[in-house]
Amino acid sequence: MEEAASMKLKHSILGLLLLFTLIPLGIFGIFSIYETNRKIDELTEQNVRAISENQVMNIKNFTQDRNNEMDMIASYQLTQNAILYSLRENESPLARNYVDNLLKERKKYSIFVASISVVNRNFHVVSSSEEYEPGTVSAMKDVDPKYQTGEFIIGDVYERITDDGRKNVVPAYTGVYYNNELIGYVMEELDTAYFDDLRLNMDTLADGTFYLLDGNGAIITAGDTKNKRSLKTFVSKSSDRNDFQKKWDAIDHEKNPSGYVRYRYHRQDYITYYSDVENTCWGIRVTENLSAQKQTGRTYGMLITLGLSALIIGVCCTQYFMTKKIFAPITHILQVFAQIRESEDYSLRVHIQEKHETGELAAGINELLDYVEQADRKEKERQQKLLQMAENDPLTGIKNKKAIEKEMLSMVQRAVESHEQITFGFVDIDDFRDYNTNYGHQEGDAVIQFVAQTLKENIHGAVGRIGGDEFAFCYAGELEPERIRHNADKILEILRTQHVNEQTGEVLPVPCSIGIVMSQGDTLDYTQLIRKADLAMYQAKENGKNTFVLNVD
Repeated sequence: MEEAASMKLKHSILGLLLLFTLIPLGIFGIFSIYETNRKIDELTEQNVRAISENQVMNIKNFTQDRNNEMDMIASYQLTQNAILYSLRENESPLARNYVDNLLKERKKYSIFVASISVVNRNFHVVSSSEEYEPGTVSAMKDVDPKYQTGEFIIGDVYERITDDGRKNVVPAYTGVYYNNELIGYVMEELDTAYFDDLRLNMDTLADGTFYLLDGNGAIITAGDTKNKRSLKTFVSKSSDRNDFQKKWDAIDHEKNPSGYVRYRYHRQDYITYYSDVENTCWGIRVTENLSAQKQTGRTYGMLITLGLSALIIGVCCTQYFMTKKIFAPITHILQVFAQIRESEDYSLRVHIQEKHETGELAAGINELLDYVEQADRKEKERQQKLLQMAENDPLTGIKNKKAIEKEMLSMVQRAVESHEQITFGFVDIDDFRDYNTNYGHQEGDAVIQFVAQTLKENIHGAVGRIGGDEFAFCYAGELEPERIRHNADKILEILRTQHVNEQTGEVLPVPCSIGIVMSQGDTLDYTQLIRKADLAMYQAKENGKNTFVLNVD
């Protein structure tokens, strides 16, 4: 009886031990599976969002490049003159040929540009990189009016036979202005192969599909990193996407231009991240199979189940292993992601030295961060180069018209506050047309470069080119009028005696008329200073040219 009672008590204690051990471990197992799936969901969401945002940034940078290039074409005086000639029905074949050659050169060095055209506001073709009949009515006349405002925008995809063969292209439009009036448009057709390359370079897309759709829902590029050719249709049939479509239609896309949609498809959980694309009517969708990503979580669940059915010690070891080797690294990865998101410091890295999957995951994330950091650095360098290109005159290297006017206005504003003396000047090359007529345009360019370099070396301020043969300079600070006169005489002397024609070896004088105005006080007016400097320059021309006039207020 005692032995039976002892065995019964032993069994009861063992049963209680197993009961109160397995239940907590069971709860822990369920919680661990839940946490693992949640962490994987978070990582997947962040990965899909990172891919989408990276692609949006890439497309944004691409469209900004095209905007800058098209604005540059639109700002050329040749382009504006050709459009004005066409509007007056007084066509200049020479001007049109210049613009044709310009567009062809631009297209030659723009890999993904299928064609470039210039049309006037009546939608007549003025110039193009392709063969055309002058005055032909452009198809732009029939596009949605939202593309005809003059603001930069990229339109919907279509297929066309170009000079380089049949291609899928998207049109880009920007306005050409003259005296703040819209007189025409610059239009590019961009090869969608560029967007195929973006899709193929998405190394972090595990088991998902990338879609770039235009404003009509047509596919610009679609597929995964294995599809070298873009998909023409959606992977799934519309009848199979009921759950997705229902949730998609319930979203207020005006208030939520980007976000997530979770849905089920063929008994699998999916997540789609969507986002609008700036300067277009396009949308990006990146779809990932959450169920496939959770396969690792299910594997851990099986291990936990086996541990629960085996020894308590094994279960404890499994618990320790999961806490130490899985949750801690995932938490660390999420913390690093949070730090990067808050600080935008892409030099941060995941410090996990494990040799199993989390170590490989950490290594993969670090490789991604290496790529992002390098891309961020290159992007900043590229933006700096673009800024220099946007502010510098391409022929002379000094500031262009927009940049020097901005500098002069800023200088006036500072001088008003500090009561500094300010000096403005205009320089115009006398009879510049004679250089082009007698020596050719190459010598004309050389003369412009010589004048620009002379002004840059001898004026302690900002120097810029404001027109074909016109320059401007400005300086803030105390200067004696006598010193300015001396400096102006020195500049005129250099221009008269130091320019040599490279072909003939002869010294060619470069006479210039210079108008200078000096002023000081808290009532400086930018427009008045510009007008006075301009009048002084024309007074110098009336005084016989090759001289300067200095006005001191």
